[in-house]
Amino acid sequence: MITIEKFIESITQDEEKRRVEEIIQWITNQFPELQLEIKWNQPMFTHHKTFIIALSISKQHIAIAPEMKTIEHFTQEIKEARYDYSPNLLRIRWKDDIPYELLKRMIEYNLADKANNIQFWR
Repeated sequence: MITIEKFIESITQDEEKRRVEEIIQWITNQFPELQLEIKWNQPMFTHHKTFIIALSISKQHIAIAPEMKTIEHFTQEIKEARYDYSPNLLRIRWKDDIPYELLKRMIEYNLADKANNIQFWR
């Protein structure tokens, strides 16, 4: 089982490692009620055992995965901010600013929308 420390250690580029740590720390500080876990080799934040948001990395970007319904809800904002996205995730290139206000609204949306959810996924 991989730990968050092992996940961070696996990032080879120092700047990328710093940015991932920064995002994880920001989410942890903003939403202390969330549990940070590693599932499917990526950091995930859950609440009452339901998925809220996850991060993954690639050579080109950090992927933020809040689930399809959340991406659909925020599609217009994502387009206006000119971030790349797919039905399941938002891609933030390593050189781009982290859209913390958008991340905050996505997490708040998921917490409210999934408040009574008893399953991991929607």
